[in-house]
Amino acid sequence: MDALGREGWAMRLFFFGTLMDAEVRELVIGRALPADAIEPAIVQGFRRVFVAGRHYPMLLAHASGWVEGTLVSGLDAASVHRLQVYEGWEYALSPIKVLTASGQSVMANVFICPPGIAADKRDWRLDDWQRRHKRTFLRKAEVQMQRALKRASTGVAAASSGQHPRPALAPRSRRR
Repeated sequence: MDALGREGWAMRLFFFGTLMDAEVRELVIGRALPADAIEPAIVQGFRRVFVAGRHYPMLLAHASGWVEGTLVSGLDAASVHRLQVYEGWEYALSPIKVLTASGQSVMANVFICPPGIAADKRDWRLDDWQRRHKRTFLRKAEVQMQRALKRASTGVAAASSGQHPRPALAPRSRRR
């Protein structure tokens, strides 16, 4: 396993937001994952808060904080590409130490917002998101994910316009 949580090319990722939901994860990755590839986990030193003006979360550094999430192992390059398309420019992969439910400390990757993405200080909760936003999200997500993958595969990039593309499933983001 290397510093990025890769074994061969299989990658391990920690999900802390909408991707903890199995239906969302399957839609984004394009397939169901085997049960033995998914386990509960925790990261320390963070809080999970809303991205300002959004219905989805980001991790915010917090010395005594901890965030429960889902650790997914064995993701191939195609799955990671689909996840990057889903997350868009508001998130970048970064290595992180994760504590598994069995108490083992492992390295994985997580999508972290870069500096400039504004945080809302309110805590984000998956059960609230599922109750309030999931139904609407799932209706739009499949079409939007297909469009985003098509744009990504045809090489339509932000560089050509000088602007960052919006994430496939989000309106314009507020920057600090």
